[in-house]
Formats: sequence, structure tokens, C-alpha cells
Amino acid sequence: MQIALIHKYFGPAHLEAVKAEMMVMGAPVIKAVWMECYGAWAALEGCHRIRAAQALGLIPEIEEIEYSDEITTEELGLDFGGDVWTVAEIADGVPHSAVIHFED
Repeated sequence: MQIALIHKYFGPAHLEAVKAEMMVMGAPVIKAVWMECYGAWAALEGCHRIRAAQALGLIPEIEEIEYSDEITTEELGLDFGGDVWTVAEIADGVPHSAVIHFED
């Protein structure tokens, strides 16, 4: 399985904290959309959780969001005042910063 990250930023200190939490809680659930053109999932959130899962040898569970759906910033765990975007605006509007590979 491949998951494309659509945001570049991640903080090393935060990543270590997420890894510590994940060692207790297990693999994360990530909201993602299937991008046929890339043959990969595009993560709509969870940059740190995806990187932490890879480092720990865990495979994230994908919560599939349909390409045509609208999603709010609140649903993505972001606090931007409840903005509503289409999945296309998120997945297509930002270049992928990395593709993380997981063995099934």
C-alpha cells in the first residue's frame, strides 16, 4: 500500500511523541482518498501518524473518503473555523510531498 502525503510539514519532536502514543494505541486510522492516477491513497490528514506508523512497522487503517465528498476542516482535525472543501480541492490542489510505502 502507498499513501501520498499532501502536506510537507512535520516536526521531529511531534513525530517522536506520536510514535510513543502509537506504541500504546496501535495503528492509526487515516482519512484518505483513492487516487487512481497515482495508484495510491492521498492522505487528507495524519502526516505525523503515517510517518510514525511506517517507522514502527504498523499499517494504517484507511477511512475512505469519496473523491466527490465535501469535508470540513473540523472533520480533518484542523481548527480553521469549519471551512468546507471538496476532496478534489484538497487532493488535486496540493502537490504530494512524499509517498510512504507499507507492506501489506
